Amino acid sequence: MREGKLVVAVVGCGAVSRNHGKAIKQSGRAVLKYAVDIDGEKAMAFSQNYGGEPTGNLDLVLRDPEVDVVHVVTPHFTHPELAIRAMEAGKDVFCEKPLAIHVSDGRRMIEVAKRTGRKLNVCFQNRLNDSSVEAKAIIGQGTYGKVVSAAALVRWDRGGTYYSESPWRGRYETEGGSCIINQSIHTLDLLQYLCGRVVAVSAVDAHLRESRDYETEDSVMANFRFEGGATAVGSFTNCAAGFKTTRIEIVLERARLTIEQGSLTVAMPDGGTIVHTSAVAHGEKSEWGLSHGRMIEAFYRSVLDGTPVPVDAESALEAVKIVNAIQYSKGREVLLEK
Repeated sequence: MREGKLVVAVVGCGAVSRNHGKAIKQSGRAVLKYAVDIDGEKAMAFSQNYGGEPTGNLDLVLRDPEVDVVHVVTPHFTHPELAIRAMEAGKDVFCEKPLAIHVSDGRRMIEVAKRTGRKLNVCFQNRLNDSSVEAKAIIGQGTYGKVVSAAALVRWDRGGTYYSESPWRGRYETEGGSCIINQSIHTLDLLQYLCGRVVAVSAVDAHLRESRDYETEDSVMANFRFEGGATAVGSFTNCAAGFKTTRIEIVLERARLTIEQGSLTVAMPDGGTIVHTSAVAHGEKSEWGLSHGRMIEAFYRSVLDGTPVPVDAESALEAVKIVNAIQYSKGREVLLEK
């Protein structure tokens, strides 16, 4: 720790690392020491924008006793081994979503976190969107009764150069899917975070585009059953040209909540509505939202003061369970393990 600040290394300097770099640069709780990537040009570019020493030598970084926190911002299939190496080296870990491709790997990560006593947080930053925070509070207070049902919608557009520029994408072995584990996993996480643990899933997934850019699914329809008896339906696709739509609607006993990135609408049976609005992101990656910085700062606070992390790995594993169940379902109901 340097002058009361956490010393940080970012491992993986691709597209989403920009959000991490901005958050670290703006944080009063951390200082960036290393920008790590096997692609030297990416490490150098990240370093020039956000600071830190560019390097491809992860062993050097993990041996450095000054480093407190490692951000894992790499392709999906690398998360388990990188996070485990960092925790076993005595570092706390902030891991981009998903926790892992497979539930079994996620459980290994959780076991190592417990054994080493290190913190492991997963970046489901949309939990900290104003609309999500307000919806969670309303549901928790029970003002409008229990959750009866829900519907989740994701319409994004991903194809062509999105896959060709990053060959790990669009392959089951390295990305673990496409639409459902990448674009839609935030919505799946919010669905279970707001409505309760998912105990059963039935779904169909498909590769609908006439494209060989990727081997994985690009569209999914799913039904969900929750522990408390509520049900939900989901429609997810990254074939929707020109769309960046993400929405969850939750029917309570005495109201309906509509949750989007920039607003929460509460509709009552008498026709009255309450609308809570908040700032939204704009530009090329606006679907990422504005809450990366909030999540990273909350994680730093937890490391410094010993409080729980904002998204612990056990909670984040639930979304991986749902993803795996969707992929295995092929229209049949799949029961999720606790």
